[in-house]
Amino acid sequence: MKHAGGETTICGKPQKVVALEPKLLSMMLALDVQPFAYADTYLLRARQFDNPSQQIPYLGNFVTTQPINLGDRNNPSLEALTLLKPDLILGIKFQENQLLSAIAPTVLIDNTEETWQDNIQILAKALHREDNVQQVIDSHKQQLAEVRSKLAPLINTHPRVLNVVCSQSMDYIEISYSGDAVRLLEEIGFQSVLLQDVERKPGVRPVVTIETLSQLDADIIIVHTWLDHWNDESTYNVPLEKLQQKWAKNPLLHNSRAWKEGRVYFVDHRVWGVIGGPMADSLILEQLPTLLLSPAKSKSNSRTTKKISATCTRLSD
Repeated sequence: MKHAGGETTICGKPQKVVALEPKLLSMMLALDVQPFAYADTYLLRARQFDNPSQQIPYLGNFVTTQPINLGDRNNPSLEALTLLKPDLILGIKFQENQLLSAIAPTVLIDNTEETWQDNIQILAKALHREDNVQQVIDSHKQQLAEVRSKLAPLINTHPRVLNVVCSQSMDYIEISYSGDAVRLLEEIGFQSVLLQDVERKPGVRPVVTIETLSQLDADIIIVHTWLDHWNDESTYNVPLEKLQQKWAKNPLLHNSRAWKEGRVYFVDHRVWGVIGGPMADSLILEQLPTLLLSPAKSKSNSRTTKKISATCTRLSD
């Protein structure tokens, strides 16, 4: 079969499947395939994910196995992979390494040029799950249509959305031009606010200063932030309120119309920018009406979603 890394021959139906990135795990789970081993964005200092619901934020709620831990997605352990002898390795194009295909058949996807709807077709073929794909896509379309209907009045009056990726210290700020969350908002009907004179293309996320940020006109601002440090011994809880308080103390940011109207929202970048795929889209769609339609005030939504089980049902029924 052809994929972003070339061509790979897969013999039989893979049983021991490795995912080297959250986006791949998201698509695997939507196709009702459990991981044999996994590499996450945060480094877990344990041999395996023996309590995945606590050790793998969000996606771990849907993992029923105890995957072997392969370390950081940017540097997965080739030694562990060699010892595991998997049937199939799933990775992202940036992880391309000839050593992977020497260990096991390897299939790569391109998450910058292609949508998850395109990539899940590739994974489904590799996993012998082609029959599951249309159900996943139809479920997504149904949920998207429901949210689009709920948000239609807001889109008519406040269509312009600025997606900002911001560190907790506020020393790193960028404008998100692409990615599943940006595309999802545009599919709902929102318009992305972009910088002038900066070409919009996959992977482009211009870094800006607070001064530049304060001058961008938007009806709604969605601020993506992340947890600086986390390990399996602590509770995964992004301090959204702390970043909100820092914004409230910065007078430059008060110039924006979105802030004055109370339409600045703080969300977890892991869901909105890292996980991707059908599982993240479903979580975002679950969150959006509550996030955007509650009484207007600058707020954070630490309840990413409490209806995860319902979301899982939609994806897998």
